[in-house]
Amino acid sequence: MKKFFALLIAALLFATTPAQAAEHIDNADNAADLAGASAEKFYATLPKAKGEYKSRQRPILIEGAMNTETEVLVRALKNPVVYRELNYLFVAGTYKNYPVVIARTEQGLTNSAASTTLAIKKFNPVAVINQGTAGGVIPSLPIGSVVIGEKSIPASALKSEYSAAGAGVDFTKQEMRGTYAYDETTKNFQPYKEYFADKTLLNVAKKVAAAHKEFNVTTGTIGSADWWMCWVDYTNLLHERHGMTSEEMETASVAQICQNAGVPFIGIRVISDNITITDEYNPYSAKIAQDFVLLVVEDYIRDVLKK
Repeated sequence: MKKFFALLIAALLFATTPAQAAEHIDNADNAADLAGASAEKFYATLPKAKGEYKSRQRPILIEGAMNTETEVLVRALKNPVVYRELNYLFVAGTYKNYPVVIARTEQGLTNSAASTTLAIKKFNPVAVINQGTAGGVIPSLPIGSVVIGEKSIPASALKSEYSAAGAGVDFTKQEMRGTYAYDETTKNFQPYKEYFADKTLLNVAKKVAAAHKEFNVTTGTIGSADWWMCWVDYTNLLHERHGMTSEEMETASVAQICQNAGVPFIGIRVISDNITITDEYNPYSAKIAQDFVLLVVEDYIRDVLKK
């Protein structure tokens, strides 16, 4: 019941403070910075780690690209300690008496891949959850909806058909090429057009969704690319051809690194904007994803890691 009222209050904030909570997409970065300002101040107060990370249990790694996507998670930790590697921020602590590391990956495919690689080497996580905000590409996903990524796709890893100079550009003349990841069976790198979530993590997330009806949750396909896509016709094309239900900038690259390293992975996103419905963006929706992920982590610790 407490969680229900928290989400209800968040929904009312979306509706009653449009100047702060709802911004046009071209002001999205400014809106996200404003929403994450308190996190930056809070992180600066946390103690810095002395020496290398040590834990008797392999931690869960939870990622978010921005302050708005990590603040709730970091504040949930007990005894948080800050680590920095190549200017990427990691906060280690415990949640429900189990070690957890929160990574602020920064935005984009390259940053998220680099941050994840560093985290896997430094912290040796037992599982990785990449979460945060995303754009919806179908009308059935209003702002605040949670998408459990049954799979993710590298949405810009495409090969176009040839066209001569002056012939124009037809975006329908393309096919998915994929990105290269390590295949355990062939012991080689090969192109992957889609990355599937770890089955155990997926089942836990679905179980949490079924038990907490206060969240509007669906399973779907998360598309990742270094873009903020505002072409409705093009997102329709990606949905029709590849089943993409939401688009963002990190999940598929993190899935790729986790496959290379053999670490269980899942992506979970909240819809912060949806161009098929409105041109507004709500950075405060990021709290919903973090609240949902903490429930997933709690069940994963209890039902999987401590069994």
